[in-house]
Amino acid sequence: MASGSSATCRPDRRRGRAKRGAKRLPYHLGRRSLRKETIHLTNKATTPQKKARKTKERGNGQGSVYAYKGGPSHRWLLTIGVLPNGRPRRIGGIEPNKTLALKALRRAQQDLERGLLSVPSQVTLGEWLKVWLKGRQPEVAETTFYQYELYVRLYIPEELTRMKVQEIKRTHLQNLSADLAARGLKAATRSKVFQHLRSAFREAVDQELIVVNPAEGLRVRATATERLEKRPKALTDQELERFLTVAEGDRLYPLIYALFALGLRRGEALGLRWTDVDFRVQSIRVEQQVKLLGNTPIIGALKTANSRRTVYFGADLLDVLQGWRARQLGERKQAGSAWEDSGLVFTTALGSLLDPHNVNRTLRRLSKEAGVRSFGSHTGRYTNITNRLRAGQPLEVVSAIAGHANPSITLDAYRDVLEDEKRTHTFDLRQHRANVVAHAQA
Repeated sequence: MASGSSATCRPDRRRGRAKRGAKRLPYHLGRRSLRKETIHLTNKATTPQKKARKTKERGNGQGSVYAYKGGPSHRWLLTIGVLPNGRPRRIGGIEPNKTLALKALRRAQQDLERGLLSVPSQVTLGEWLKVWLKGRQPEVAETTFYQYELYVRLYIPEELTRMKVQEIKRTHLQNLSADLAARGLKAATRSKVFQHLRSAFREAVDQELIVVNPAEGLRVRATATERLEKRPKALTDQELERFLTVAEGDRLYPLIYALFALGLRRGEALGLRWTDVDFRVQSIRVEQQVKLLGNTPIIGALKTANSRRTVYFGADLLDVLQGWRARQLGERKQAGSAWEDSGLVFTTALGSLLDPHNVNRTLRRLSKEAGVRSFGSHTGRYTNITNRLRAGQPLEVVSAIAGHANPSITLDAYRDVLEDEKRTHTFDLRQHRANVVAHAQA
């Protein structure tokens, strides 16, 4: 009993026993309080405190750039106003990397500061064309951009540029086409105007300024007068002979002969350098061209990638070029210090670039003297291609020589069927019937 009583009354000292070496707790603190306090202190010491999340608000014109779909591409966005429904009005785009996206954003911000961007309902066609032109400028050659500006300035009337982009409908553009035709503009020129408008409206759709492109699918057709006036662009054999006979006495005869012998574009011929001519192999490398920037001739890049090519020439052009080389050396000696060493094959008497306008003036003057219809420098190209195909040269070879991207361009746009060809290819129905009977009886 004693032992049992002793066992019953003895407190269990194992419960809550402090570990050896642990500090004793003051009497007034209970074990549970100590545990809670210890846990609280431990968490405070080891768990990093979460920083309060900063709210980043961006106002109109500030913009943002972020990675697009986890790749190297980046998207930029710029808020330019508020839509009628209260939602923010944003424009943006996707660029190959962050640097280009930041540049695009900065350009848009500058346009916004200049007042070139506004809420869609307020953007006029004139304002939008300025934005569109500015976006095209770094993408095209300087001379090409000048042509863009020229077409927009000359052929899009002020009453249309004052209209809001959202208000312009297909009927407005159809009326514009009719007005341009009434002014005497050819179908090719009118097509260029609408090509630029179509591109500008397409970008407006991408930027959500408008929903539908009013210029999409709008076809520009030749007028009835243009269709009646259509005639072969290549010279006939008789016209070519009369013209070259008269042109032989002109200073620019070697250039004219090269245009008809090689089928080069005017700018390509004017851009030829003597270093591009190989007299031994009788070949010419087309590497650059002379363009017009406004009314100033400059050296520029070729029209397309296919324009860079090697063209081979015959003994006739070899004689012409060698004779011209000797004459040019004489002009250089005579000019002395006034000579401009451009290294070009065809130059002025002082060695400078020939003005393309002056070349066409010379051709028109000579054609009048020869008694043939007036034509420009591209007629040499049409005549060369037509005569090559008439002679049976393979279409794909002629296309490569011309620098075309596709043989169909060579055949559809440059091949003229001349009267003498139609005259020699008559059809004898009586002989055809006799051949059929003879074949049936055989």
